[in-house]
Amino acid sequence: MKLPYEFLPKTTESSVASSEEFIDASTEAALLFGGTATSVKVIAEESAALPEGKLVDTDTSLRLQTATIQSDRWSTSLQTLIDQPPSYLPYQLIAGGIAFCITIITWANLGQIEEIGKARGRLIPLGEVYKVHPVIFGKVARVYIQEGQKVKAGEVIAQLDQEIALNELDRLKQELTAYQTQALQTQGLIDKTRLETKMRIAINQAEIQGQKATIAQALSKIQSQKVAITQGEERAKISQALLDQLNKDATAQKERLQRLTALVEEGALSQEQLFQAQQNLSDRQRTITQQSGDIQQTLAESQREQMALQQVLSESQRLQAELTQKQAEGNTVELQSEQAIQKLQVQKTQLQAQVQQTAKLILEAKTKLKQLALTAPVDGTVLSLNVRNSGEVVQSGQTIAELAPENAPLILEATLPTKEAGFVKVGNEVKIKFDAYPYQDYSIIPGKVISISPNSTVNEQLGAVYRLEIALDRNYVKANHQTIKFQAGQTATAEIIIRRRRIIDILLEPLKELQAGGSSL
Repeated sequence: MKLPYEFLPKTTESSVASSEEFIDASTEAALLFGGTATSVKVIAEESAALPEGKLVDTDTSLRLQTATIQSDRWSTSLQTLIDQPPSYLPYQLIAGGIAFCITIITWANLGQIEEIGKARGRLIPLGEVYKVHPVIFGKVARVYIQEGQKVKAGEVIAQLDQEIALNELDRLKQELTAYQTQALQTQGLIDKTRLETKMRIAINQAEIQGQKATIAQALSKIQSQKVAITQGEERAKISQALLDQLNKDATAQKERLQRLTALVEEGALSQEQLFQAQQNLSDRQRTITQQSGDIQQTLAESQREQMALQQVLSESQRLQAELTQKQAEGNTVELQSEQAIQKLQVQKTQLQAQVQQTAKLILEAKTKLKQLALTAPVDGTVLSLNVRNSGEVVQSGQTIAELAPENAPLILEATLPTKEAGFVKVGNEVKIKFDAYPYQDYSIIPGKVISISPNSTVNEQLGAVYRLEIALDRNYVKANHQTIKFQAGQTATAEIIIRRRRIIDILLEPLKELQAGGSSL
């Protein structure tokens, strides 16, 4: 409110007349300006003439009025101080404070703060991670590589102790050699037995053939003997018939001779005719005697032939018996040979089976020996190595190394506590800070959540956690105009933007919690 100067109270002379009084302004001065004030003599001064017709502020008019009313009681110095124009700094400070508060409130209402969930993890190749593990129990003899080292397919990562496997392989090789030698010896015996059998059978067959030939000769001789005997018998029959005829003729001649003798004696016949008859009778008797001798000879020959035939028959029977025996011997030899060969064949089969089994065991031993050399399955980088020193014992199936395939894209596999995982979803933006590359120098690598495990697992340090897979926008950092590519196994911290909240909500959250706690009470 502003008033014209003419409405302000005028200073009268009476007030000036009483201006030489002493007043105590210590209290007012102390209240206004601080410090300690003393009583001073008031020196009356005429009020300054104010321009007519001008408007002044209400506060100014009130101060002028108050100064005019009390000027007769204040000291000159205090009055001078009071009459000085007021300072605008407090008003500016107040106005600035109000503006600051309005700005803060507006910022708190409109501004947002990102809630960050931190997850620790390491780089792994996207897709399959090859795990190297022994298939048998063993002791580490030597470790050839280190974590982070690049390896080629087939390169030895670690070597297990080979002493036992080598001893077993040598033993199996010796057994194989022994079995092979025995098998060869058995085959030699089989061949020898077959050859001997063939020779014995051949000899037996030759003997049988000879025996058959002898028997055939004997049979032929028997047949000849039979023919001779038959012929002798026929001759004997003819000779006997002739002898009988001669005997008849001789008897007839004798009778005729007797008749002739009587006739000669009677003189009816000459002596010459009797002599001729006697001569004929003598011829007949000689013929009979000769024929009887021939018959006896023929009979004797026939008897001899019969005896020879009996001998030949006996010899033939003997030869036939020998033939039967030789045939039986041949059959026995062949049977015994077959039995011996079959037995040797069984031994050979068993030895061959042992050879095959031993060869199979040797292959297994060689495979086992190869398995003692733990090699890289593919070209890549060693992510982790769980053995460090010689002498460590590893179990079958124990993972000793993890291998990232070469040129496989890298992702960050991280674990996030369950209390921070409630608002995380696929597609959330991530800020990644690598331990090996300080973000102050190498900047922060952006990324996105591409996978969240459906179930939580228990971590010894963090408790229940979820496994996240985070894709990187780039797989390198730059420093000093050089590009440094990330390597599998490098660790990093992923700051996941869980949600954005208004600043005022965060500031008022303690009050809300306090209010909620009070209401629950």
